[in-house]
Amino acid sequence: MAYSELTPAHILHWTGGEWFGEEALLQRPLSGVSTDSRTAQPGDLFVALAGERFDGHNFVLPRAAAGVSVSMVSAAWFAQHAGEAAAANLIVVPETLRSFQDAAAAYRATFSIPAVAVTGSVGKTTTKEAIYAVLSRRFRVLRNAKSFNNHVGVPLTLFALRDEHQILLTELGTNHFGELDRLGALVKPEMAMITNIGHAHLEFFHDLAGVARAKFEIFNHCRPEGVAFYNADDPLLRGRHYPLARTLSFGIDHPADLTAEVVGCDAHARYTLRIQGQEVTLPVSGRHNVHNALAAAAVGMEFGLGLDEILKGLAALPEVDKRMALSSSGGVLLMNDTYNANPNSCAAALRTLADISVQGSSRRIAVLGDMLELGGYSIQEHRKLADLAAGFGLDQLFLFGRETQATLERAEELRLVVHHFSDKDELVQALTAILQPGDVILFKGSRGMLMETLVEGVHHHLATNFK
Repeated sequence: MAYSELTPAHILHWTGGEWFGEEALLQRPLSGVSTDSRTAQPGDLFVALAGERFDGHNFVLPRAAAGVSVSMVSAAWFAQHAGEAAAANLIVVPETLRSFQDAAAAYRATFSIPAVAVTGSVGKTTTKEAIYAVLSRRFRVLRNAKSFNNHVGVPLTLFALRDEHQILLTELGTNHFGELDRLGALVKPEMAMITNIGHAHLEFFHDLAGVARAKFEIFNHCRPEGVAFYNADDPLLRGRHYPLARTLSFGIDHPADLTAEVVGCDAHARYTLRIQGQEVTLPVSGRHNVHNALAAAAVGMEFGLGLDEILKGLAALPEVDKRMALSSSGGVLLMNDTYNANPNSCAAALRTLADISVQGSSRRIAVLGDMLELGGYSIQEHRKLADLAAGFGLDQLFLFGRETQATLERAEELRLVVHHFSDKDELVQALTAILQPGDVILFKGSRGMLMETLVEGVHHHLATNFK
């Protein structure tokens, strides 16, 4: 069906809801679907979702007064507000999130285009963007906006499908068992990829075997004749059974269907790869982008793209916010990789820092915050950060947070130059006091640590004092 044909009547049918409103509106095409009362427009379907910090039902009546034509609300809310909501046009359902997802799945089912789903402990968003950069050389591809990979973002992505799209590319995230099963049921992908299995959300998954079990849910609703893509360099992914007709592996260090060789790294951590005899320099920084690029190349080949097309796509990879974003101030290179952190992504970031060459007395400095949600693995994984820093020959460590106390203890055992802080202002003051032109600084920590504020503080100091 064309999106221009999507009406409240379709939503009503797909959700099994009840209609309370003008009968004429049921057949009037919707202009969009929104879960954000701030951006919902006249003609949209506004879905009132209840979250931990907000309840969209609080905005149903104001948005109706502002011209939003139809809202989806829960039966419980409607029972309490039926009188005052008499002038609104409402689809009443038992539970809005589930019905929102059901409608999105039904809408997606009206499109026959292939879907590619991507999950993994690290690199979902950057891999998705790399795949998009490759596939969009030839195809019109719909992908998740930003990292809209959860129970709300995925349905919103599905409702963004239009007739001109040829491929659906979805990033799927999870931190609890069953979530990927549900998201996969909405997308129904022909192809699914696992980028890696790592120490992420261990407080919910308990161990790496649990992480793998959760990630493999992505295959539950794939078409059996589909393709499973996996990273052959991940020991928890190679040698496993994949429940689809075919597999396509990619890797750097282990045998795979598609391999590449790293042949260089420049002063801004941009890597050069050789794939099937041809070289490409990735325009974005970070060792993690090596595997992301190879994953994208594998998907491109599955869709029939030639190597030249694929390499042109890889040469145009976009930078993703707070993921190894580089800036320079006062002659100091700042590496902002603060979007999130777990042991795998920290190892990749530290290796990237080590790969950058520095001149003379200039130093490579890592500023690390806590890695959260590691449960009982937290101490050992934070201690490993010090071992990595020592193995990579980094010059200094600046640590912030409670969990990095374990990193501090191990770093002191290894006789590294290390500093620990519980106050960000004190850390910025101490760090900027030692900086000199030519230094390279990596900032890394979990999202909850807001490590980007340290980047801003250091950048401000350098811009002010080293003009």
